[in-house]
Amino acid sequence: MLKRIRKTIADCSLLERGDHLLVAVSGGPDSVALLRAMVALSPEYELRLTAAHLNHGLRGAEAHAEEVFVRSLCAGMGIPCLCKAVDIRALRKGRGMSLEEIGREQRYRFLDETAKTCGASKIATGHHRDDQAETVLINLLRGSGLEGLKGIPPVRDGRIIRPLLHVGRKEILEFLNHQGLTYMTDSSNSSPLFLRNRIRHELIPELALRYNPAVVEALSHTADIIRREDDYLQAVVRQILGQWEIVPGAPEIRISLTALLGLHEALQGRLIKYMLGAAALPGHGIGYRHIEAVLGFARRKSRRRASLDLPGLIHVEREGDLLRIGRVFSRPVRRDKRKK
Repeated sequence: MLKRIRKTIADCSLLERGDHLLVAVSGGPDSVALLRAMVALSPEYELRLTAAHLNHGLRGAEAHAEEVFVRSLCAGMGIPCLCKAVDIRALRKGRGMSLEEIGREQRYRFLDETAKTCGASKIATGHHRDDQAETVLINLLRGSGLEGLKGIPPVRDGRIIRPLLHVGRKEILEFLNHQGLTYMTDSSNSSPLFLRNRIRHELIPELALRYNPAVVEALSHTADIIRREDDYLQAVVRQILGQWEIVPGAPEIRISLTALLGLHEALQGRLIKYMLGAAALPGHGIGYRHIEAVLGFARRKSRRRASLDLPGLIHVEREGDLLRIGRVFSRPVRRDKRKK
């Protein structure tokens, strides 16, 4: 397993010699294996290690036991451990988000804040190959484009790294057994209420049994291929934006319809997605239907002035060869003209 981790580190440029690495440790098998692997590799990369554990406050005594376990594990390895408890259910109120979404948001916020507090240059999480396969299937079922089908990136924001991304769950358990390490089991991981659990325990075993025994590896390879191609397309989009002198954060973006429609459809959609995302209010995601609505609007034969309003106070306007995309401060309230 360590050989595979070294290859991922080298291929994806995850670490630099002398990095201070904050390791996210939940107490489960993946994070325990990650911590032990980083300890084993720390002399080689001259790493300084700190562990971080977030108690989501969802499972009472079980969550408390996990925190106690993680503190003891880190103490046994001589690694400082920073812990924090939050109330995910309370934070969820009035936000229209699932517990999974709130939990993920709070987890990364905690890791970012903790890294700044302890001076860590990188944050390592225990995502592995099986997680990658599950993520690809989740995004495929949701109708995602390349951005979703590339799954979990090995590096995010130049700071969050996934050294186990090409290691399978079976290898992780074998490594833990060989090292004589115990771990905690999160009871929520078996709940059928969560889509990821149903994919893990039902869909992937069925696909492996009936269609491809190596389905996890195949999906992981597919994610790697898509990630490379998506990275290339993103680089092309950035180049075009620079050529068009589009300034990030501008209150309104103006582009030539002729120039836009002269590009390949894949680039048209990505450019529109970027511009809509730049104009949208925080928290308003840009989806396939929004992009297609603007593309259809832009492709109309008529050059007369017309406008299109989208959620998030996005306003799109076209006149002649000019397409404008920006945000309005408010919209008129439609009054019901019917008699009460």
